[in-house]
Amino acid sequence: MIQKDYEYIQGSAARQLQYDVYEENKVLKAKKRYRNNRKIKFRIVLSILSVLAAGLLVMYRFALITQLSYDINKVEKQYNELRNKNAILKVQIETGTNLTEIKELAESRLGMKKPDRSQIVYIMVPRDDYTVVMNSSDKESDGGGNIFKAVINKAAALIKLLE
Repeated sequence: MIQKDYEYIQGSAARQLQYDVYEENKVLKAKKRYRNNRKIKFRIVLSILSVLAAGLLVMYRFALITQLSYDINKVEKQYNELRNKNAILKVQIETGTNLTEIKELAESRLGMKKPDRSQIVYIMVPRDDYTVVMNSSDKESDGGGNIFKAVINKAAALIKLLE
């Protein structure tokens, strides 16, 4: 291939115009400025609306929190009232029960008497309290065995415990 002094450009060989059409024509210049100003105004309005929406969302959340707080205070007030009524009723029950009246009613209506010394039976209760714990075998606890066998073993352990 032979090298030449010029470069070949694909497509049109026409040179680009070096001047700006928008600078030369006043109408086109005004339209371009109007379009740019419109884009800027739209972005500003959109950002203001997004800030307003975020503010409204925060205010709505605080309104919900305040409403829940009012509801909680209302329920706590009802709870305190019921607790006070309960305490008053307990005091009334304690003061209203007269043991001498109960004794007289038991003796006159029901014919009850105090037991004689010969009728009193004392039961010896051991001082040490203990708990029986069932030990389960490793074969039953792994869950891989037969379920019927496990149920039978548990029933046998319960019968053994009751004996």
